[in-house]
Amino acid sequence: MYKLLRKFFFFFPPETMHHLAMNGLKVLQAVGFMRYQQPDTASPREVFRLKFRNPIGLGAGFDKNALYLDELDKLGFGFVEIGTVTPYPQVGNEQPRLFRLPEDEALINRMGFNNDGVKIISERLKNWRLKHSSHQNRSSISLPFSPARSAPWNGCSANCKVSLVGAPPSRRDRRSTRPT
Repeated sequence: MYKLLRKFFFFFPPETMHHLAMNGLKVLQAVGFMRYQQPDTASPREVFRLKFRNPIGLGAGFDKNALYLDELDKLGFGFVEIGTVTPYPQVGNEQPRLFRLPEDEALINRMGFNNDGVKIISERLKNWRLKHSSHQNRSSISLPFSPARSAPWNGCSANCKVSLVGAPPSRRDRRSTRPT
């Protein structure tokens, strides 16, 4: 079965296949197929006063825009790191930007922080948290952030403020972070 699925997956470019697989998970969730999936809560962990329902997590970038939180939560991850979020939406690098190395069973990721921006993603996270506020056993979500591509390093303070607060910087802050 794996060999057949692998041939199907490798028929498409990696980034396209990623989107097809994630949308497939969304469909399975919508029709109730994943309704009975119970996450592993038998081995909870606490690290630096953060509580995780189990020690298995999903690394950054798999769900860059926080579009599949319910589906990933149903798969049972103890935590999900959505991917780097920038103050403003970015398209990332030109395609192709994800490359398979079948002999090494590896991928090369040169995505370039493509994301919907902190304002949109923080709203998705807020809605997800409100929807699941009564659930004790939900996944933990982490949100790394990065200054905008157009910002010089000395402008990081305004960019980081955007990412932490979740709102675009004031006009004064924007002027100080954009190259002249």
